Amino acid sequence: MSEYSSISKRRIKNHFLNRIIYFFPIQLLLLHFKRNHILLFFWVLLFLYITGNFGSGFGIDTLFLAPIYLESTSFWSFLIVGFSLGGLIMSFHIYSYILFSRDFKFLATLSRPFLKFCLNNMLIPVSFIILYVIMIFKFLVTEELMSISDVILCVLALLVGLVLFYLLSILYFVKFNKNVYVISGKTETYYDDLGKTFVKESNFINKKKNTTINVHKKTWHVETYLSGIFSINLARSTKHYEKALIEKVFAQNHINASYFEVVLIISFILVGLFRDTSWLNIPAGASIFLLFTLLIMLFSVFYSWLKGWTLTVVILSILGFNYMSNHSDWFQFKNYAYGLNYKENVNYDYKSIKEISQNENRLKLSNQNAINMLENWKKKHNYHHNKPKMIFVNTSGGGLRSALWTVHVLKHLDSLSNDKFFKQTHLITGASGGMIGAGFYREYFYQKNNKNLSFNVSELRERVSSDLLNPLAFSIATTDMFFRFKKFDDGKYEYTKDRGWFFEKILSNNFGLLKEKRLNDYIDPEYESQIPMMIFSPSTVNDGRRVLISSQPISFLCYDDTSVISENPSFENIEYGHMFSNNDPLNLKFTSALRMNATFPYVLPMVLLPTDPNTWLMDAGVRDNFGLSTSLSYINKFKHWINANTSGIIIVQIRDKEKNSPAKKINTGSLMYKLFTPLTNVYSNFLKIQDYKNDYLLNDITASFKGEIDYIEFSLGDLTNEEISMSWHLTSRDKKRIYQQLNSNENKLAIERIKQLFLN
Repeated sequence: MSEYSSISKRRIKNHFLNRIIYFFPIQLLLLHFKRNHILLFFWVLLFLYITGNFGSGFGIDTLFLAPIYLESTSFWSFLIVGFSLGGLIMSFHIYSYILFSRDFKFLATLSRPFLKFCLNNMLIPVSFIILYVIMIFKFLVTEELMSISDVILCVLALLVGLVLFYLLSILYFVKFNKNVYVISGKTETYYDDLGKTFVKESNFINKKKNTTINVHKKTWHVETYLSGIFSINLARSTKHYEKALIEKVFAQNHINASYFEVVLIISFILVGLFRDTSWLNIPAGASIFLLFTLLIMLFSVFYSWLKGWTLTVVILSILGFNYMSNHSDWFQFKNYAYGLNYKENVNYDYKSIKEISQNENRLKLSNQNAINMLENWKKKHNYHHNKPKMIFVNTSGGGLRSALWTVHVLKHLDSLSNDKFFKQTHLITGASGGMIGAGFYREYFYQKNNKNLSFNVSELRERVSSDLLNPLAFSIATTDMFFRFKKFDDGKYEYTKDRGWFFEKILSNNFGLLKEKRLNDYIDPEYESQIPMMIFSPSTVNDGRRVLISSQPISFLCYDDTSVISENPSFENIEYGHMFSNNDPLNLKFTSALRMNATFPYVLPMVLLPTDPNTWLMDAGVRDNFGLSTSLSYINKFKHWINANTSGIIIVQIRDKEKNSPAKKINTGSLMYKLFTPLTNVYSNFLKIQDYKNDYLLNDITASFKGEIDYIEFSLGDLTNEEISMSWHLTSRDKKRIYQQLNSNENKLAIERIKQLFLN
């Protein structure tokens, strides 16, 4: 009796365990891991994004955790993100249904089979939503410094948007989603009675030797499923249903799902086409969800047509597109420098570069122009006894954090010196975000002194720290990949719109002061020394040379004396204004010059120059992230004049990172670390290598220059443990940390040195 009881208990236990193991949501999850790697890839990316484990250095996590709509993170921004997330989840269900539904034939017997499938396919989406809400709450409180009540409102908006999309989806699928009973016109009772007969007949037949019965092939076993949010039912057997009928059910539902897909794809296209409309500039996080939705939809369409050939065809399509992009202008998307004339190409070869760089007439003209500017700088100060210090400002790249840090430092130094600091500044060079901040502050300084511009320091900071990432990411997600055929007129010339244009548009809107400014607008103010001269130095992708961009002729920085160097000098620097003298070079928009200098790979598109062969520009930081080499070259060229007419030089280096950061510990025990260290080592030590070179150049100029040189650094300090993202977005906490950094011990010492120099 006890033995029989034990066997019964084991059977009950196994039966209960089977009900759990063969629970439909569990089986779907296993099937995803076995066969649905494409969809899993998208989900893995999203999980990595929201947790900050991938792309946080570029601020990708902020796109999801603090979405911006109409320039603010609000109820509406989260509502839109939630709605688009709902679209992504629904596309996940549709693709999964098309891919897996025939493996679970019992679905055909359920009322509203597709909706029941969606309910059971929610393990991954629900896990994502829960984690997403947690990360939003944490981020908004700690980084955006929002109140608990505001955070709760944002989370509710996300959930409302999600539910709203689901309700719209349910309204559609309730009406068009059909099962075997609707299609066959027969009742559930009819098939239940047929099933009883089928079981008896199959038992009888199976007793006979060598006898088989033609039943549906079992592909994936399920015992229980979610019939409602809080209800579980047993899965029906479908062996007694006609195979053709079940196939008809799935085919009909696939068609209905495809119609839904088409609507979502059209919506995505419309958002991209009308991106110029401000209220259609949805949060970038939402546009990324839409992009993933579109890609999933395309895969589902391909699978519906191609089945097992889907991946092969996709790979061949990518290879074909790559081939066509190299052999057809139709597939070549080019980004332009706005204001530059592209109707005539300049030869870009060693011979042409040599002729330009060794042009004696151009050299004399640029030398004389530079001397005149120096004399104007001298007259401005009108000294009698004490000669003024000449200041050179070098500012590093580093996205929006560097832009804000540069403005913050410059404004503080001007406040300390009663605006004397910037008046004594003769040249500003640097890279990326630092030059954007410097360019904005220079225009602010110019208009304040000449047009009685009045806005306070807080507004100045707010303008320069306004978000640039959202419109940039929105453009990447919605239009850059598919739609780049819209054009615009920029005064004299016509260009295509892309994320470069979008970036400049929002840059102009945020800064205001730089709107419609071109290089030729700064010729006279720089020449008359009303403002410091600026030199941009983006580098060419083709050969690594630097293209020096300025409103002034600067051939003296590009001239190589072959009698001193060799018969075949490298000609590291190319003067933009001289090389493109027939291409209206000074009509270049100032925002384009800023963008060309800040073209970080993949974030902003490389800029095409009108050359033959094509030449492409990227971030100045690739060659000189700190701008020091350009300043030192300038000092070296005019050291005699500077020594005779000034009391010395102050070089102010504004860095977005601490210079002498500790060396990283190498994990010798990790196989993956050993594998990738040779590749990552170059990138991780990239800026340190530039520092080593700059120290050598400083020592060299100190030895050759007869006067005094004071080198002063302002650094954001050691942020390695909690680094501000090098992106075009700053959180409220990021801004606060930047403002506080002037109180660091190192920066306090630098401020004291500035005070002493100006007092003396």
